[in-house]
Amino acid sequence: HLNPLYNIDLRLESVQNANDQAKVAAATLCGKQVAYNTLPWFWSDQYDLKLQIAGLSQGFDDVVIRGDIKNSRKFSAFYFKHDKLIAVDAVNSPKEFMQAKKLLQNKTVVSKQAVADESVDLGSLS
Repeated sequence: HLNPLYNIDLRLESVQNANDQAKVAAATLCGKQVAYNTLPWFWSDQYDLKLQIAGLSQGFDDVVIRGDIKNSRKFSAFYFKHDKLIAVDAVNSPKEFMQAKKLLQNKTVVSKQAVADESVDLGSLS
């Protein structure tokens, strides 16, 4: 499908993508015009780790880590391209994942400094 958020054709093989596209297909069959413009997101549980990904990090030119990646099993990686947030990988950080997903969906402009500062509530940035 053509993803308008990234302006590229994507082939996504995930449960969430299948569910989202099914809703659009059902709406179309019912005569409703609904655009499929959902932010790609994924998750996986690997033993005691929950990995959640929002957006596509392909082509990033900078990554900002929020949290202590060396001494903790809870952190997030925020991917930027030309100072624009394009994706996030969250490990055992469901609240940050949901907040970052909202930032991405709304195309909110955020600074790398704000993202890196754990005292900044990401929810307040949207």
